[in-house]
Amino acid sequence: MKQFRFLTMAALIAFGTAVCAQNVITLDEMQARKKQQQQQPQQQQVVQERVSYSSSSDNEAFGTFFLQYNPTWMYSKSSYGSYSASNTELIHGFSLGYLESIPLGDIPLYIEFGGAVQYFFKSRDAHETGFDPAYYDDDDWYDYYDDFGGSSHKKVKFSMLSVKIPVDVMYSFNINDGFSIQPYAGIYTRINIIGKEKYDGESINIFSKDDMGDDGAYNRFQVGLQAGCKFRIGQKFTAGIGYFRDIAPKFFKYKEHGYDSSVILHGLDITLGLNF
Repeated sequence: MKQFRFLTMAALIAFGTAVCAQNVITLDEMQARKKQQQQQPQQQQVVQERVSYSSSSDNEAFGTFFLQYNPTWMYSKSSYGSYSASNTELIHGFSLGYLESIPLGDIPLYIEFGGAVQYFFKSRDAHETGFDPAYYDDDDWYDYYDDFGGSSHKKVKFSMLSVKIPVDVMYSFNINDGFSIQPYAGIYTRINIIGKEKYDGESINIFSKDDMGDDGAYNRFQVGLQAGCKFRIGQKFTAGIGYFRDIAPKFFKYKEHGYDSSVILHGLDITLGLNF
């Protein structure tokens, strides 16, 4: 009987030792498990940051410094009685400005506002202006033209400095991390600060009633509409093209004694910008 009890106790001790041996954790295993537990929160945090960045980077506010080339057409129309005529003249322009783009909610819809300084200029033949001082003051007016019906040898130089204030709504189609298509539309106001025409050493202010006389002065303030599409490249650069058109008041308006004359401006905005 004692021998049986001894054998039973030996068997139980051996079984318990085997079970405990399976649950024993070495020092190296404990360190490995501790290191893994420390790394898991960091990995989860990195994943959360990446998810947060990818979900918000497309809809965060950004600013754009831009340079534009603005080919502008000065469209004039006049009528007197049954007679009417129209003319379109190209004026070159450049703009330097800034836009701030602010997201409107979770979708990539932005409101954009800012300002730009614009400079317009044009040089044209004197006989194209509609008022040629040489016609009244110079007996040799016909000498301004060559034998083949060419243009006048004297030029009228036009220049204008303005400030443009746009407000647009823009939607960003994010093709991938490095490229977005951004159509926009909105309104603008333009304040014309300085406008001059120079002829034969003399200069007149086109916004001055004293200088323009009975023909009337040009308007300093216009409101217009604009629309276009920009392309955001690598999150840092912007290129685009748009169209603008003045709606009211007209750049020039004169109506008296049956004679009606008006001028409006419309053109293109060709943009290169730097985002930050």
